[in-house]
Amino acid sequence: MANEIKVERTQSTILRELNMILQKEFPESTYLKTFTIHEVRLTNDMSHARVFYSSFDANATVPDMKAEITENLKQIRMMLASRVEMRAVPELSFEHDTSLETANRIEEILKDIKK
Repeated sequence: MANEIKVERTQSTILRELNMILQKEFPESTYLKTFTIHEVRLTNDMSHARVFYSSFDANATVPDMKAEITENLKQIRMMLASRVEMRAVPELSFEHDTSLETANRIEEILKDIKK
């Protein structure tokens, strides 16, 4: 139980710090500054973190966003290490969050059914 609380607290700290890093530290980037981190899921041993993101840029394609993340991943992790007090900063794997698009699609289907 104590480990679960620690993992949850660390997840929220990483989420907050990653949002701040992406918004403020990459003003010259094409896509990173438009990212919003929705969720961070840490493994129980806190060695790996899955980061779910979306972008405000309507013209952004998933392969282009992935390429920019991959290009800057080491720098993002180093910045995170300087801001978060952890013995070892987890490996980050970024995954595009499709939950908003899915919710919008479901909402449109429901509107069509009502008509």
